[in-house]
Order: sequence, then C-alpha cells, then structure tokens
Amino acid sequence: MVAFNRGLASNPAALFGGSRASGLARESLETKYIAVSLHRADELHTEKTQWRSSPREMNNGRVGGNMGAVKNVIVLGGGIGGLTAAHALRRIGVSVRVIEMGDRSDRIGTGITLLGNALRALAELELVEACLQGGHGWDVVSIRDAAGNPLHQQFSPRIWDPDRPAALGIMRPRLGQILEEAARTSGAEIAFNTTVTRIDQDAEGVTVQLSHGETDRADLLIAADGVYSKTRQQIFGEEFKPHYAGQGVWRYTVSRTEAMDGFILYRHPTGRVVVGALPLSKELCYLFFLETTDEKLRVAQDQVCHYVRNLLAPFTAPELIQAADLVGEGNHISYRPFDVLMMPAPWHRGRVVLLGDSVHSLTPQMTSGGGMAIEDALVLAQELRRSRDLETALAGYCVRREERVKRIYDIGYAICNEERNPMHSREYQIGLLREGYAFLSAPV
Repeated sequence: MVAFNRGLASNPAALFGGSRASGLARESLETKYIAVSLHRADELHTEKTQWRSSPREMNNGRVGGNMGAVKNVIVLGGGIGGLTAAHALRRIGVSVRVIEMGDRSDRIGTGITLLGNALRALAELELVEACLQGGHGWDVVSIRDAAGNPLHQQFSPRIWDPDRPAALGIMRPRLGQILEEAARTSGAEIAFNTTVTRIDQDAEGVTVQLSHGETDRADLLIAADGVYSKTRQQIFGEEFKPHYAGQGVWRYTVSRTEAMDGFILYRHPTGRVVVGALPLSKELCYLFFLETTDEKLRVAQDQVCHYVRNLLAPFTAPELIQAADLVGEGNHISYRPFDVLMMPAPWHRGRVVLLGDSVHSLTPQMTSGGGMAIEDALVLAQELRRSRDLETALAGYCVRREERVKRIYDIGYAICNEERNPMHSREYQIGLLREGYAFLSAPV
C-alpha cells in the first residue's frame, strides 16, 4: 500500500511557516518572476446476476463504446464535481448512476465564479456555451474606493478563447441545472433523496447499499460528496478532516447596476479590501464580504439583516448604498466559514476515488473551488479512458491533479493568512495572485 504523506495536510500552518508560501511570494517579487498580469454495513452478496438493469446500463447517450478501465460507475454527490464527472464519463461510454442525498428543489445559493481554466475544461466537455448563456461573462477587474471611485482597472486574460469572455459569473442553482441536464442528456441516471448506508469493495467491484434498501454495484465509486464527505471518513478514516481557516464569507444576491460590470473590489476606508461584487446575469450580481474571526461566526437568523447592513455601512458607493437598502427584501444572504482540506495523494483506495471538495476544499481567494472540481472530473474521465488498468488510471489522475490543486490551495491559504494578519505589503498579495493566475492558465 502506498504510504500517505501526512505532514503538510495535517499541519496547514507548516505550509506557510517560511517555506512554501513565503517561497512562492519571494519567487514572484524578489526574483522577477515572469507572471501573467491580473488582467491578462452487513456483508452483501456480489454476484452480478443480482444487480438490476437500469438506464445507466444502456449506452443511450451521445457517446461511443467504452474501451477504458471501467464500464460502469457510481457517483456519490450531485454537485458541480459529481454532475460534471457523470457527463464526462457518459461521453466516453461509461454507464453512470449519480446518488444525491438532497432534493432537486434544495438547490439554493448565490453565485459562483468560473475563471478561464474552468471555462476551458467546460469547453472541452461541450458545456461552456450553456453556462455562458445561463450566466454573465466578464473581462474587467477593477479596484474602487469606498465611494465607488476607480483606483485601478485592467482586463483579465482570455486564456481559453480570445473571442470569448475571460471569466463567468453564474447563479449556483442555474449551474446545477445546466450540469444536471447535460448529465441526463448524455445518459446518466440521477437518484435524488437517496443516501448510501454502506460501501463494500472487492477485487472486482464496489457494492453500495442505499437508504431505501436497494443495493447497486459498479466498477468504481467516485465520491464527490463535499468537504464533509462521509465516504472519505469511511474509506480513509478520521485522519483527514477539514479545519477552520479563520475566515468566512457573507454572500448577498442583489440587482445588478451598470456600475457592476466585472469583478470589483471595494476598499474599506482603512485601505483593506473587504467587499467585492461579481455579475451573475444581466439582472443580478452578488456581493461578498470576507470576515476574519478566531472562531466560526454565529449570527442569529433574526439578526442577519442588521448584521449585513452594518457591514456595508462604511461604504458610500451608490450601488452599495442601494444594496444595503435592499437587505431583507427577499434577496438571498448566506454565510460560510472556510473549512479547508488538502489531502495528499493517493486520492483513491481500491475502487473508491475522491473528487472535488471531498479531497480538496480551498479558501476562495483564488475563486477556484468549483473550477478545480470541474478539472478533476475532466482529468479523471481522460485517465479512465486512456488506460484499461484501473490502478494505473487512478494513479494518473492523482499525479495530474495533486500538484496543480495543491499550488492553488497554498496560494489561496497564504493570501487568507495575510488578510487575517498582514505581515507584508500589498504587493506581496498581488504577487501571489499573479502567480496563481499564471499557474491556472497553464494546460491541465
């Protein structure tokens, strides 16, 4: 069995204690690093005859025959990573069943940003057009003062297509709908309101028992069940757990004004960036407010509106005054603490493999959590198609993904720490951002 590298993942502070993160910044700022600008359960029987036929066993998608490492897969989790994986696998002829504990109507949330690397992966999966139509593309990155006066403005690089937007903002429920429709059209089966109560695997496959009493079996189980993954806990044990990074974010969906034309950062009168805005459609955008607390923030539900108004009170930009006035008028407000995780490879044991937040949950400073999950799905499908040997395919997936995700995790975490306890000049953070964006622009 391959040994786990436990040190860095179990002690995140060690990542930034003068080694990795500080090195990242020094290379960027002291050695003239050439970077892209910001703009540019009981034992189950396993005889195959016992497993029922289902739509996922029929090659009824727009795909050809499968000659890769697996013929059928169960995906746990119907979020961004799980649904993208389902679609990607159907495109290479793999039968897929998605198990999602929630109901389709449970999809709520504000928005998500997909940078050029995520759009590039979606384009390869023929999903980018639907996403662009369902959201709002943007190119401009601007920094403004508390009154909304421009301080700096530049354009993001169009790394995936020179004629298309550099990045995309989209409502999370809309993105979920697009990915679900794509997976279903490709031929995947999706079971909502269903959980897995037991997982058993052997040399030939993996068996799951479902909450309504059914059992199912596949060649591979993909766990895309989020940062609090029960599958990770069962298969990998208690060692790998998310931890609180000392920050959280408020997100608030508001009507979009003409002033909100791209990714905007508003500087607090003290000089720190605390409020940002991103367009989601022609009509909507969302505001975010990063807040540093030693313990996870808890605000009573009846106090949320008052709390958010206070967060916006120091800003006099007309669009932020309007947003503050509309707090409590039915616009969605959410708060999420940053519970982060970066597991070392291997990300698989036997016939169970982790994907997305279940194996890496990032702080949002690089706006790449969803993008990393989309890339995971694409790369996993590529490796499963490339090799007829499952172990080889899963090892290839880990090799291609671990270093890339970890670099973005490290950079985002370093910026988070700097925002919590500033130790360097503002150019230090800019150097980290430039390094991260340059790294994201490289091929997957």
